[in-house]
Amino acid sequence: MKLKQTLKVLVYAVAIAFVFPWAACERIARRLAGRDVWFEFHGQFLSLLPGKCGQFLRNAYYYLTLQKCPLNCCFAFGTHFSHSETEIGERVYIGHHCVIGVATIGDDTMLADHVQVLSGRYQHGTVDPGVPFQSQAQVFSRVTIGKNCWIGGNAVVMADIGPNCIIGAGSVVTHPISENSVAVGSPARVIRQTLPSALHKGRA
Repeated sequence: MKLKQTLKVLVYAVAIAFVFPWAACERIARRLAGRDVWFEFHGQFLSLLPGKCGQFLRNAYYYLTLQKCPLNCCFAFGTHFSHSETEIGERVYIGHHCVIGVATIGDDTMLADHVQVLSGRYQHGTVDPGVPFQSQAQVFSRVTIGKNCWIGGNAVVMADIGPNCIIGAGSVVTHPISENSVAVGSPARVIRQTLPSALHKGRA
């Protein structure tokens, strides 16, 4: 076990050394420009690296560039983050081809393949009828997913999800989901509780 842990530490050290020039350039440019500069480009490039090598390099890069990201996460092939303000908890798993906006994802939470976590529900302005939607001011808001959640494949998350929740595959979360809930559908609706204590409390 100790040998395995030592090898993992060494692999992460090599991965950090490999991506450090990119991360350093991004952090310097970000400080000068006051915004992300190459962050999404770097993330998209690294998302295309296959296998364990790609997973270690992605985790190392986001460890150096996200607002919070420990070195015990797994970001599968094709997955990238669009905003560096995102915070990732311990042991988070994010499956293949996911896109994460401004978000906070709690410890031990898992996202299946092709999940989108948007930066809120109202990213594009629609107030001025004389201006195309894509040219109007964008508003990004943080979406929080609690600890120990499971988000099913192809789900779209636009609102907060409490801890210990399960979101069904293909669901669209447009309104907050309370803790210990199973929610499915579009829009996602709570159909039952996940934990026996929460179920008992609901019946009381």
